[in-house]
Amino acid sequence: MVITLSAFDSIFAFRHSGSGQVMTRATIKRDPRFVWLWRMLAPPVAAYMFINAKLTLKTSIITLHHPGISYSGAAVYVNWHKYVPFLCIHHAQHQRWMLMSSDPYMEPVAVWCRWMGLTVVRGAPGERSRGSLVHLIEALKCGKSVALAADGPAGPAFRVKPGCVDLARAAGVPIIPVAYRSRKGRSNLKRWDQLYDVRKFDHIDVSYGAPIILDPSDPDATALERVQKALDEFELDLR
Repeated sequence: MVITLSAFDSIFAFRHSGSGQVMTRATIKRDPRFVWLWRMLAPPVAAYMFINAKLTLKTSIITLHHPGISYSGAAVYVNWHKYVPFLCIHHAQHQRWMLMSSDPYMEPVAVWCRWMGLTVVRGAPGERSRGSLVHLIEALKCGKSVALAADGPAGPAFRVKPGCVDLARAAGVPIIPVAYRSRKGRSNLKRWDQLYDVRKFDHIDVSYGAPIILDPSDPDATALERVQKALDEFELDLR
């Protein structure tokens, strides 16, 4: 199951050379003027993704591993962007909140995530959407858990951005790394994030790292280094 919209990329990538304007797929994906297009596409695309996700869950064996699985309180669950596809499904089963890019082309994915059971907040920390962070902090203080990609919606890949640290510190909760492997899973090495996808009739191992408790006295750079190191080591352990 792939949750990206690459199938639409070739359709919407074109140039209008007559007027000298250049219309790229990046323009259509991110330009607010085209939000109507993605809202129109959202129901059928989300329905396709929903059916795919349910079939994956129904036909696959899913096991949970590592120490972080025993933690029961509110937490900020972090993963590299490469693990977004199946973790959207997994986190939805636990009714977690998810931070998602506010780019218009993500509208079908946002609709799908809500149908699956996630509470979606649009606007990634890298976009400095302070309002979205406030909603997530409030959710954490109320005992809800939040999931996000530590390297953000557009990279650079495998480099922790400040959002997860800001959230965890503001709410006083730990950060818990999450990743997965599967027997049929493959990484797409042509993508910036090396997206890792699973298949139907798969055996999927979801791993939780040990909770990272941030020291309030640590400088931001030190806290980021701790999370970066933990995610790097966690990734190595899964190989």
